[in-house]
Formats: sequence, structure tokens, C-alpha cells
Amino acid sequence: PTSVHWHGLELESYYDGVGGWSGTAARTAPSIAPSDSFVARFAPPRAGTFIYHSHFGEVRQLSLGLFGPLIVLERGQRWNPDRDRIVLFSVAGVGDSALVVAHRSEAPLRRGVTYRFRFINIAPGDEVGLEARQGDGLLSWRQIAKDGADIPAPVRAPARLLFGPGETIDVEITPGVGPLILRAASFNNFEVAIPVR
Repeated sequence: PTSVHWHGLELESYYDGVGGWSGTAARTAPSIAPSDSFVARFAPPRAGTFIYHSHFGEVRQLSLGLFGPLIVLERGQRWNPDRDRIVLFSVAGVGDSALVVAHRSEAPLRRGVTYRFRFINIAPGDEVGLEARQGDGLLSWRQIAKDGADIPAPVRAPARLLFGPGETIDVEITPGVGPLILRAASFNNFEVAIPVR
């Protein structure tokens, strides 16, 4: 069995996706049995960066890939994959030695163009430390949203953060010359190089 939780959205409890828990005493959301289905009906109450993920046997099901970004846009706004980039951190496999990995677009960035990066951590038990570097130094960015909520007065700061499982952070980055390097530190340390043209 499984279930799908809409992480970070304020929904009517029944549709929140925690089988055997969400809802009321009179009507509790079921777990979804193999070959069965469950229809969730909701209108997201606000725009932001959210996550959907399994909420049944989480470590195993998350490790096997039952998760993804859930991006809610303001009414009338359109998704722009050229300027809006998602980087989702998860684990690759089941067990204590499963490595943290980053899922992202392979499309190159353009120098001097401002991008919205939506960083999502759905690694079941791992904080992720993250730096954005270019050339020999740390970049700066504007953190514009946290856990699906806009930051009222974003400021430019060094491109460094630490975030835990289930957290989302949106930043604006304007790359210069050379590849953009995302340096991640968690259970394992690794880098992701995004080409800049």
C-alpha cells in the first residue's frame, strides 16, 4: 500500500494524503492498496514551491522515488522552464548507505540572466548544506521564498544554506562567466556543474 501527501499545502485534512490518519473520526483517508486508487480534490490555497511524497513506509518508498515537486503558480502566471529551475535532493536507493543525489534540468544557463532556483530536500533523514560557486568564489543570491511562502523583504546574501528533509527554498541567481557549481554536503559530498553560455 501507499499514500501521497501534499507537503506544505494547507488542505482539508481528508485530502492531505496520510492514509489512516488524515480526515475525521467519521471519514479517514484510506491507504491506497496495490491496483487501487484514491482521488484527491483540492484547490491549492496559495502559490509556492511544495512537494508531493509517499506517506506510507516513507523511507523505502521515498528511496524508490515516490516524490516530486509540486509548483503552484499565481492565477494567470505561466510556468517558464527557461528561467525557473528545480533542484530536488533525494536519496538513491534503500538503506543506510544510500547516497544523496540531485535531480535537475540538464539545460544550460545564460550568462547575465536571472533564474529562480527552487531547491527541494526530500532526502528522508539528511540535511543538505549547499553552496553556489562560480570561478574561484562563492556567488551571492536573493532568497525569495521559504517552504512555499514569499519572504517579505529578500536581501542579497552569500549563496550558502542548510536545509532539512521536507524544506524548500527559492532563490534568484544571476550567473556570470563559467559553469555554475552547486556544492552539496550531506551524508555524502558532491558537486553538480551547470553549464553557462
